[in-house]
Amino acid sequence: MITKIKTLLGLTDCSKDELILALKDIAESEVKAYCNIDDISGLESAIIQIVILKYNRLGTEGISSESYSGISANYCEDYPPGITRMLNQKRRLKVL
Repeated sequence: MITKIKTLLGLTDCSKDELILALKDIAESEVKAYCNIDDISGLESAIIQIVILKYNRLGTEGISSESYSGISANYCEDYPPGITRMLNQKRRLKVL
């Protein structure tokens, strides 16, 4: 999975491996919590996309919009619909 993530991010050396591993661990924890599951098999594609999303958002945490020199950027807080659809297919609801 790490090799796929690095390829998609265009990384060729090992300088970001620890960061990617940390983001992967966070993504897996979030997926397990959201889906209420312990086994993440079948969700590798979603985890890869979440890691890439988190990697690209580094340094912009907490910013909802930004504007400078006539250029503006808006940041979404949630996962894109494609990732959410993948997660919802494996999601198990908790009964209280």
